[in-house]
Amino acid sequence: MRYRELRQRCDRQIRSLVEAGDLPDPFTLDEFLAKLEARRGRRIVLRPSDYIPGRACGMWLQLADVDIIVYARTAPLHEEHIVLHEVGHMLCRHRGEIGQGDDVMRMLMPDLDPAMVRSLLNRGSYSDVEEQEAELFATLLLERVADRRPADEHQLDADLAPQMDRLRSTFSG
Repeated sequence: MRYRELRQRCDRQIRSLVEAGDLPDPFTLDEFLAKLEARRGRRIVLRPSDYIPGRACGMWLQLADVDIIVYARTAPLHEEHIVLHEVGHMLCRHRGEIGQGDDVMRMLMPDLDPAMVRSLLNRGSYSDVEEQEAELFATLLLERVADRRPADEHQLDADLAPQMDRLRSTFSG
Protein backbone atom coordinates (compact mmCIF):
# COMPACT_ATOMS: atom_id res chain seq x y z
CA MET A 1 0.00 0.00 0.00
CA ARG A 2 1.32 3.42 -0.86
CA TYR A 3 1.71 6.38 1.48
CA ARG A 4 -1.14 8.26 -0.17
CA GLU A 5 -3.59 5.43 0.53
CA LEU A 6 -2.39 5.08 4.13
CA ARG A 7 -2.74 8.83 4.63
CA GLN A 8 -6.30 8.78 3.29
CA ARG A 9 -7.24 5.88 5.55
CA CYS A 10 -5.78 7.63 8.61
CA ASP A 11 -7.44 10.92 7.68
CA ARG A 12 -10.81 9.09 7.49
CA GLN A 13 -10.25 7.57 10.94
CA ILE A 14 -9.40 10.96 12.45
CA ARG A 15 -12.33 12.63 10.68
CA SER A 16 -14.67 10.00 12.17
CA LEU A 17 -13.27 10.80 15.65
CA VAL A 18 -13.90 14.50 15.06
CA GLU A 19 -17.45 13.89 13.77
CA ALA A 20 -18.22 11.66 16.78
CA GLY A 21 -16.94 14.36 19.16
CA ASP A 22 -14.23 12.07 20.48
CA LEU A 23 -11.38 14.62 20.34
CA PRO A 24 -11.67 16.65 23.52
CA ASP A 25 -10.71 20.32 23.62
CA PRO A 26 -8.35 20.78 25.34
CA PHE A 27 -6.96 17.41 24.31
CA THR A 28 -5.73 15.06 26.99
CA LEU A 29 -5.06 11.38 26.46
CA ASP A 30 -7.19 10.41 29.47
CA GLU A 31 -10.22 12.34 28.21
CA PHE A 32 -9.77 10.99 24.67
CA LEU A 33 -9.61 7.40 25.94
CA ALA A 34 -12.69 7.96 28.13
CA LYS A 35 -14.65 9.16 25.09
CA LEU A 36 -13.39 6.23 23.04
CA GLU A 37 -14.41 3.80 25.79
CA ALA A 38 -17.91 5.30 25.88
CA ARG A 39 -18.35 5.11 22.11
CA ARG A 40 -17.01 1.55 21.83
CA GLY A 41 -18.67 0.25 25.00
CA ARG A 42 -15.38 -1.32 26.13
CA ARG A 43 -12.92 -0.39 28.85
CA ILE A 44 -9.41 0.60 27.84
CA VAL A 45 -6.78 -0.16 30.46
CA LEU A 46 -3.29 1.31 30.23
CA ARG A 47 -0.38 -0.68 31.64
CA PRO A 48 3.11 0.82 31.76
CA SER A 49 6.10 -1.45 31.24
CA ASP A 50 9.85 -1.03 31.52
CA TYR A 51 11.38 0.08 28.24
CA ILE A 52 14.06 -2.18 26.80
CA PRO A 53 15.92 -0.69 23.80
CA GLY A 54 15.47 -2.76 20.67
CA ARG A 55 12.18 -4.26 21.86
CA ALA A 56 8.58 -3.32 21.17
CA CYS A 57 7.39 -0.13 22.84
CA GLY A 58 3.75 -1.11 23.04
CA MET A 59 1.11 -3.76 22.57
CA TRP A 60 -2.67 -3.86 22.28
CA LEU A 61 -4.38 -6.86 23.87
CA GLN A 62 -8.02 -7.26 22.86
CA LEU A 63 -9.73 -9.42 25.46
CA ALA A 64 -13.43 -10.34 25.68
CA ASP A 65 -14.61 -7.17 27.41
CA VAL A 66 -11.56 -4.93 27.73
CA ASP A 67 -8.73 -3.56 25.63
CA ILE A 68 -5.35 -3.47 27.36
CA ILE A 69 -2.66 -1.18 26.01
CA VAL A 70 0.80 -1.91 27.34
CA TYR A 71 3.27 0.92 26.76
CA ALA A 72 6.92 1.53 27.58
CA ARG A 73 7.80 4.01 30.31
CA THR A 74 9.66 6.76 28.49
CA ALA A 75 9.24 10.50 27.87
CA PRO A 76 5.59 11.65 28.31
CA LEU A 77 5.03 12.58 24.66
CA HIS A 78 6.62 9.32 23.53
CA GLU A 79 4.36 7.36 25.89
CA GLU A 80 1.34 9.17 24.46
CA HIS A 81 2.48 8.41 20.91
CA ILE A 82 2.90 4.72 21.79
CA VAL A 83 -0.62 4.58 23.25
CA LEU A 84 -2.09 6.35 20.21
CA HIS A 85 -0.19 3.96 17.92
CA GLU A 86 -1.94 1.07 19.67
CA VAL A 87 -5.27 2.93 19.42
CA GLY A 88 -4.51 3.15 15.70
CA HIS A 89 -4.29 -0.65 15.52
CA MET A 90 -7.56 -0.85 17.44
CA LEU A 91 -9.51 1.66 15.33
CA CYS A 92 -8.12 0.35 12.04
CA ARG A 93 -9.23 -3.14 13.09
CA HIS A 94 -5.81 -4.65 12.60
CA ARG A 95 -5.76 -8.33 13.40
CA GLY A 96 -2.11 -9.11 12.94
CA GLU A 97 -0.84 -12.55 12.11
CA ILE A 98 0.34 -15.56 14.06
CA GLY A 99 4.02 -16.38 14.10
CA GLN A 100 6.16 -14.05 16.19
CA GLY A 101 6.11 -12.11 19.38
CA ASP A 102 6.87 -14.47 22.31
CA ASP A 103 9.83 -12.31 23.38
CA VAL A 104 7.70 -9.19 23.19
CA MET A 105 4.85 -10.78 25.14
CA ARG A 106 7.23 -12.05 27.84
CA MET A 107 8.73 -8.59 28.18
CA LEU A 108 5.40 -6.76 28.35
CA MET A 109 3.40 -9.35 30.28
CA PRO A 110 5.91 -11.47 32.21
CA ASP A 111 3.20 -13.15 34.30
CA LEU A 112 1.27 -14.49 31.28
CA ASP A 113 2.11 -17.48 29.10
CA PRO A 114 2.75 -16.14 25.56
CA ALA A 115 0.92 -19.13 24.03
CA MET A 116 -2.19 -18.30 26.08
CA VAL A 117 -2.06 -14.63 25.10
CA ARG A 118 -1.54 -15.55 21.44
CA SER A 119 -4.52 -17.89 21.53
CA LEU A 120 -6.68 -15.14 23.02
CA LEU A 121 -5.51 -12.64 20.45
CA ASN A 122 -5.08 -15.03 17.54
CA ARG A 123 -2.08 -13.02 16.42
CA GLY A 124 1.57 -12.46 17.16
CA SER A 125 2.66 -9.58 14.96
CA TYR A 126 1.38 -7.01 12.51
CA SER A 127 2.29 -6.59 8.88
CA ASP A 128 4.55 -3.73 7.86
CA VAL A 129 1.56 -1.92 6.32
CA GLU A 130 -0.43 -2.23 9.57
CA GLU A 131 2.54 -0.89 11.56
CA GLN A 132 2.93 2.02 9.12
CA GLU A 133 -0.78 2.80 9.33
CA ALA A 134 -0.82 2.75 13.15
CA GLU A 135 2.30 4.93 13.29
CA LEU A 136 0.89 7.41 10.79
CA PHE A 137 -2.43 7.49 12.65
CA ALA A 138 -0.69 8.38 15.93
CA THR A 139 1.48 11.04 14.26
CA LEU A 140 -1.43 12.68 12.43
CA LEU A 141 -3.65 12.64 15.51
CA LEU A 142 -0.96 14.28 17.64
CA GLU A 143 -0.44 16.84 14.89
CA ARG A 144 -4.21 17.49 14.75
CA VAL A 145 -4.45 18.22 18.49
CA ALA A 146 -1.09 19.99 18.91
CA ASP A 147 -2.70 23.40 19.38
CA ARG A 148 -5.48 22.02 21.61
CA ARG A 149 -3.31 20.91 24.52
CA PRO A 150 -3.64 22.20 28.07
CA ALA A 151 -1.55 25.37 28.49
CA ASP A 152 1.31 23.69 30.38
CA GLU A 153 1.88 21.23 27.51
CA HIS A 154 2.42 23.86 24.79
CA GLN A 155 6.08 24.37 25.72
CA LEU A 156 6.70 20.63 25.64
CA ASP A 157 5.16 20.51 22.14
CA ALA A 158 7.41 23.38 20.99
CA ASP A 159 10.47 21.67 22.44
CA LEU A 160 9.66 18.47 20.56
CA ALA A 161 8.83 20.13 17.22
CA PRO A 162 12.08 18.92 15.57
CA GLN A 163 11.27 15.28 16.45
CA MET A 164 7.72 15.66 15.07
CA ASP A 165 9.15 17.16 11.88
CA ARG A 166 11.44 14.11 11.51
CA LEU A 167 8.47 11.77 11.98
CA ARG A 168 6.47 13.66 9.35
CA SER A 169 9.38 13.57 6.88
CA THR A 170 9.74 9.81 7.43
CA PHE A 171 6.21 9.23 6.20
CA SER A 172 6.06 11.79 3.43
CA GLY A 173 7.23 10.09 0.31
